[in-house]
Amino acid sequence: MDTEPLVPDDVWRTRPAASDRGAALRDAHERSTSTGLPGARGAIRRVLTRLFGGPPFDPNVDPGDPGLTGPGSASWLVIGEPAAIAGGLRGLLVQVAHPLAMAGVHDHSAFREDPLGRLQRTSAYVTTTTFGSTREALQVSHRVRAVHPKVRGTAPDGRTYRADDPRLLTWVSIALTSSFLAGHRLWAPAPLSPREEDAFVAQQSRIGALLDPRVDLRSLLADETAQAELRADRVHLPMIADGTLPTSAAGLEDVLASYHHELGINHQGREALAFLRRPPIPRVARGGYRSLLTGALGSLDPVLQDALELRWPPAVARGAVAQAGAALTGMRILVGTSPSMRAAEQRVVGSRG
Repeated sequence: MDTEPLVPDDVWRTRPAASDRGAALRDAHERSTSTGLPGARGAIRRVLTRLFGGPPFDPNVDPGDPGLTGPGSASWLVIGEPAAIAGGLRGLLVQVAHPLAMAGVHDHSAFREDPLGRLQRTSAYVTTTTFGSTREALQVSHRVRAVHPKVRGTAPDGRTYRADDPRLLTWVSIALTSSFLAGHRLWAPAPLSPREEDAFVAQQSRIGALLDPRVDLRSLLADETAQAELRADRVHLPMIADGTLPTSAAGLEDVLASYHHELGINHQGREALAFLRRPPIPRVARGGYRSLLTGALGSLDPVLQDALELRWPPAVARGAVAQAGAALTGMRILVGTSPSMRAAEQRVVGSRG
């Protein structure tokens, strides 16, 4: 059975009205930083491409298709902003705080042997589900789901885990959503309005709900009409319908709080945290990475800091957040907006030229 739209349909596909808080500031910022400074742009983008990979979708595929969220959506605004890089790092840190999530990473991930590859695959999933065409977003979701049944085992404390467990799927989803949102609040030059924040959470939860094995992705991939229904939020997604995944910023905070008693760190989490602190990345990128990671650590709330056994004085945390902000300001000036977002814009308008 179809569900009623969680937010108005125009929230997903059109830019919010100019009356929304921050809209004028955002438009001015986009005009001034859409391409960055030509001299430094190429060198920095080569480093970012080595770390995160290039746009993982083909802008010439499915011309005119807006993707799952579409131009001007809250997800495009958040994921297309350089602050999302620090937000993504924060999301990895938040995931470390859950022992069962870390057991799956420890037992089944290739982060030790191929750290950049894993980082690129994670980045590709987020980027494709946000900026790729609807079909490409469904395809990458299908690939991720195909791996999930193999990711199961027993954590060091004796609890069993499996990647397709709705509780664990929800944790991974909200860890990223909450961190992208926190990163945007802290470091983006133009804030989202409350309405946009709710839309971002709802959009990212809809994307996360596609990893639920109860959703028939094969049928969606084979039916363009069903894809249009999905974009319009008229496809039944069980994890949305039953409230497992949040659809507002306030709901996101409530779901996060429901996990507090499950959080903590063991030797697997400490190993992952140590790796994140010193990954084998190009020397030229290490200073910037360190600033962003330290800022991400400083942005964690006390519950998450306690779970990760971090005891930072508030002044130290604020300084780390400010340092990350300075690094992102420099990156924004030099590099401009996301090349993946520009590639997606090319696809959407390509059929109109």
